[in-house]
Amino acid sequence: MPPPVRQEPPAAVHAAPNAARVQFNLRPRIRRGLAIGAAAALVMAFTGAFRTDQVPLAPRLGYWFSVIMAGSLLGLLITAAVQMWGRLARWRWLEMALAALLIALPLTFIVVVASALVFGPIAISLPTLLGFFTVVFPISLVMTIINITTAPVEVPIAAPLADVAESPAPDPPPAELPPGEPPPVEPLPVTMPAALAERLPPRLRAGRLLALAAEDHYLRVHTDLGDDLVLMRMADAVALLADVPGARVHRSWWVARAAVTGSRRDGDRLFLTLATGLAAPVSRAERPRLAAAGWL
Repeated sequence: MPPPVRQEPPAAVHAAPNAARVQFNLRPRIRRGLAIGAAAALVMAFTGAFRTDQVPLAPRLGYWFSVIMAGSLLGLLITAAVQMWGRLARWRWLEMALAALLIALPLTFIVVVASALVFGPIAISLPTLLGFFTVVFPISLVMTIINITTAPVEVPIAAPLADVAESPAPDPPPAELPPGEPPPVEPLPVTMPAALAERLPPRLRAGRLLALAAEDHYLRVHTDLGDDLVLMRMADAVALLADVPGARVHRSWWVARAAVTGSRRDGDRLFLTLATGLAAPVSRAERPRLAAAGWL
């Protein structure tokens, strides 16, 4: 009797900029995944879900904790690997389906073993395994969709400047910000240029531009209506935004001035906080220029 699968949700950011040099902060993921898994195990055990009320509470707790926590750990590792791979970042449904499939395959065997230990011997055969899999996979897919679509935004840690300097074919440096007082901060930035908006899905075209983040050969366009990937170089996008008050704050980030609500530090790293809660990393090379223009 296969149980439901719990797994660790990935971050909202799908493919990290310069993925080979970007580190993800795994601690919030681990804490959140284990907390969700523990809560789910308690609920399943005390309700006797999937007819597990056939056994006493103590072995039932052990069964659900072993199965659900295994699913959580598998979900953490596999969804992070799929998202760092990044090849399906433009097709979120395919990305979630692949993650769920890769989770369900090993988890099916874990469920079979746990069920045999708690509920009695199970005759292992291909039909038996397929029967367990047909329950494990749909639940895994549903939980993957829920966790990915509801996960909070997680910002990658900026790459070291030395690594950026050694990368081939660097983009041209951004234009200097004009000196003097910064422009007044509006609640949200101006509407994005039509040449950029037309590359987005219809649901985002009327949105107001917050930031651009490079992800391999793509740009993630952040708006107040959501975000999506477009196939474009950062330098080309910045050229389209020449008339929009904003700046290249990092090799992989452009930020609209009116979207900035403040800044924060995390050790020696500096981030700009935006109106929607998004955080954009600021490179060390850009800090003096941004400070002189009143951004920091």
